[in-house]
Amino acid sequence: MSTNLISTIVLVVIIAVIIAFKRKKAKNSSWKGELIKKKDITDEDDENHVYRLIFKTDSGKKIKVPVSENVFNQAKIGARYEKIAGNNIPQKIS
Repeated sequence: MSTNLISTIVLVVIIAVIIAFKRKKAKNSSWKGELIKKKDITDEDDENHVYRLIFKTDSGKKIKVPVSENVFNQAKIGARYEKIAGNNIPQKIS
C-alpha cells in the first residue's frame, strides 16, 4: 500500500470519529432556550433542503439543530424549548 492511501484512510477514520463524538455529545446534552432563527438551506436546483433551528440557551450559547420539514414548519420564533438528554430534537415548552 502506498503512503498516500494509508494517510487517506487514517484521515477518514479520524474525521469519522470526530463526527461520531460530536453527535453523541449533542444527543447527551440538555438545555432550555428560545428559538431565535429558522434556516431553510436549499441547493441550486431547489431539490435538496436542509432545515435548521437556531436556539439561544439560557446560558447564552447558540445551538443549531437540524430538523425535519415538519418540525421546521411547526416551530415558532420566540417560543421556549427544552432539549432533554437522549433526545435529538428539543420539545416546545411554551
